[in-house]
Amino acid sequence: MDEPSRASVDLDNVKELFPRRGVGFLHSIEDKASMVRGGYRAGKRAAEKGLDADGLLFAGMGFSGVTANLVQDAATRALDCPFTVVKHYQFPRHVKPGWQCLAVSYSGETEETLSVVKTAKERGVPITAFTCGGTISTLADRIVRQPNGFQPRAAFAFTWFSILGWLEGSGLLQEKVPVKETVEALRGVDRTCGPEVPESYNEAKQIARLLWHKIPQIYATPAFYGVGQHFRGMLNENAKKISDVDLVPESNHNDLTAWSGDIDGRKLFTVLELSHENQNPELRKRLQYMRRRYTEWGVPWHAKVFPAVNSFADHVVAQATAIQFLDYTSVYVAALKGEDPSDIREIRSLKGYLRGQAKPGAANASRPVAVARAARPAARKRTS
Repeated sequence: MDEPSRASVDLDNVKELFPRRGVGFLHSIEDKASMVRGGYRAGKRAAEKGLDADGLLFAGMGFSGVTANLVQDAATRALDCPFTVVKHYQFPRHVKPGWQCLAVSYSGETEETLSVVKTAKERGVPITAFTCGGTISTLADRIVRQPNGFQPRAAFAFTWFSILGWLEGSGLLQEKVPVKETVEALRGVDRTCGPEVPESYNEAKQIARLLWHKIPQIYATPAFYGVGQHFRGMLNENAKKISDVDLVPESNHNDLTAWSGDIDGRKLFTVLELSHENQNPELRKRLQYMRRRYTEWGVPWHAKVFPAVNSFADHVVAQATAIQFLDYTSVYVAALKGEDPSDIREIRSLKGYLRGQAKPGAANASRPVAVARAARPAARKRTS
């Protein structure tokens, strides 16, 4: 379909627009509450009570790495030990025996994470792996098993809450993980933004309609920076959508000048602001200025304000609320674009190329556009 035709897509029949695998991603969003409960139980059960740590090193890529960002954003309110996140090959020199390495890799074969884990092993840093198996599980001192048979983003909530459960069970986290409150919040989003809720009452479908034909520029306040990174990844993989995320106030120190001067470039974008109800006055003032200026420059600005954040528990619940809302949004953007959320052949192409098994782009040469339900059965693959 061309752009005008796609704009008329009926999001109230979204399940009819996807192949069966794509519908499976909608089901995984609707099932997030059970993933949260299961992940928390698995992490807490695997934890070593009374664990001592001079610091925590998180190693993970893609959605595995985003779990670390979410934990870091919220747990700074409830963790006493230093916290380092690595999303590359290099092991940090400051990490010594006495630290704990938390290696997050769904498949257990993520190349960059394996590099960090091998060095941790050599340096005597204990390793806890959050994985289904693979090579990482053979190197780890402890394993928190993840559920088999999903793409990592579909099992994301299990991984996230298995880390939180592990931190609580080990005694490193000074507060309880708000599992019950999180489940209630997720179900609340399901009731207002799920696929059966008509677009006229469904804010996630409405936001998708505003984002799908432009490049989304996501501006997140500090409480929601990990959420913004997650949403960018979901737009990338579910909707095959280029997007960017920046942190406010950091973004104010350079890129405002670019937006003011790049008259043609900024026409391609639309802004989504992610913040919460009791945002501090300094940040509110910055966001007000940005919204006014971007609107004057002709850049559409949409604000999504989530529940107030006053504590660790509030923060986790607000993160989960935001992620559930934005996960639905990403799938609705995919529907508007005619994309299959389950299609990750470009990632497979890269991995084949790195292994010397394929030419660049070979797996993506004839990627079909998903506009109707496919007849073949669902298939779930590990990717990272």
